[in-house]
Amino acid sequence: MFDLFQIFLRSARLLFAVGVGLTSGAALAADAAAKPAVSVELSKLVDLSNQQRDRMIAEHDALARQLRDATEEKRREIYEKMSEQKKAFEAAQSALHKRIREEQRAQRSLQRSR
Repeated sequence: MFDLFQIFLRSARLLFAVGVGLTSGAALAADAAAKPAVSVELSKLVDLSNQQRDRMIAEHDALARQLRDATEEKRREIYEKMSEQKKAFEAAQSALHKRIREEQRAQRSLQRSR
């Protein structure tokens, strides 16, 4: 389960980076020069998403450390906590990504109307 969760976290990071439009540092610099400044709201949403991700990773690492020395019964409880955290994280990230997409659409419509 630990390996699957690590794969999930890596793929979530990658999907988030692609969904938000983040790639390499050079591509970001080129995009920044070519596009107008990103709205403050969008920046806040991206920062919030990153904070949620970092918090999830820290919580998962803490549970993984507990898992090493746990009895079989305690392991089941820890796996259950990990599963609940994963579901909560996915729901929070999904809602946040929807807000990010809405903000991006709003920005595009503002740019088209100019």
